Amino acid sequence: MMSGHPQFEEDFELYVLGLLEGGTLEGGELSAFESHLLGCAECRAKVEDARARMALLGLSVPQVAPPVPARERILQQFRAERSRASGGPPPRDKVVTIRRSSRAPLWAAAAVVLLAAAAWFAVENHRLGNELTQLEATHQQLLESERQLEAETSRAEAALEILTAPETVKVELTPAAARPVPHGKAFYNSRRGLLFYAANLQNLPRDRTYELWLIPTEGAPIDAGIFNPDVHGNGEVILPQLPQGIVAKAFAVTIERAGGVSAPTGPKVLIGPVS
Repeated sequence: MMSGHPQFEEDFELYVLGLLEGGTLEGGELSAFESHLLGCAECRAKVEDARARMALLGLSVPQVAPPVPARERILQQFRAERSRASGGPPPRDKVVTIRRSSRAPLWAAAAVVLLAAAAWFAVENHRLGNELTQLEATHQQLLESERQLEAETSRAEAALEILTAPETVKVELTPAAARPVPHGKAFYNSRRGLLFYAANLQNLPRDRTYELWLIPTEGAPIDAGIFNPDVHGNGEVILPQLPQGIVAKAFAVTIERAGGVSAPTGPKVLIGPVS
């Protein structure tokens, strides 16, 4: 039996790693060590702590089995160093003499450093992954904003071309009834398109809408789009889908059912001939 606790804390790591398994310590130290564990709760707790540390370290690095020749060389060197430190004879083939290596504290320190480094790299990798996800989301938002800006710019350029083109006609729309309260303006270019603005229009029930009509010099009126005014009575129809090259005789606004109709059926609110 051992007279006291193991002298070195590294004995517990060596015991857990199995470096004592199958061998004997000089003077029966291995047997004494194990016998001591049977009667010492404190040392058994230290063995369990050592197992936990070694298990955690094992999970933090890739599991790769060392080549058998390399393992044997390390064990032979370890046994030789322990033998020299104790001043005893060199190790024999059948009796394995295990003494403490002077490098054991260095291995323990290296294991702690590796464990800390692995934990730091895991946390850092998670943080960088979150930052990359946020950057990708921001990049997509910028791309969407750029597409919207390009669309608005193209729309504004098309409207400006209609307003400044010399062949664009300006049409004033006045109320069909006696009271000239509502008012409308149409800017029409048979090649470039139509811009229409209205003011002072009354709000309609939810099942009704205003519909703009292009009245050609020949043929039936052409649907130029539906609209509903805002709270101030202002409405607009910008660049509706119209066939090109149509010569306009007049423009009119009627009240139709919600969604619009293919031919005017409701009362005329505004009408204006092309001068």
